[in-house]
Amino acid sequence: MKLFALPALFALALAAPAVAGPTFTTSIAVSPAGLDLSTAAGAEVMAGRLDRAAVRVCGASDFSLRDYQQAVRRSACYRNAMDQALASLNAPAVNAALRAASPADR
Repeated sequence: MKLFALPALFALALAAPAVAGPTFTTSIAVSPAGLDLSTAAGAEVMAGRLDRAAVRVCGASDFSLRDYQQAVRRSACYRNAMDQALASLNAPAVNAALRAASPADR
């Protein structure tokens, strides 16, 4: 497994849109533990972990209706969370796995 200079935990974070009042941030730690992110199999598993965490941080859960989960995946919240997580992770194979997966696969 490739060693990272950063801690082994990566967080998905979302800041609320700029409006009057306090700003809230929600994050979920996502670990690449036990995965070789340079392989297609490891990258696919990590992509799934990031997807599920981004869906949760943006307001859906495993128990939400599938249509609602898909709507969350089309939201700016989801895109921002995934962009931040992928930038922190810096694993090209994970990016490729996410591009290859269709939303129905998740």
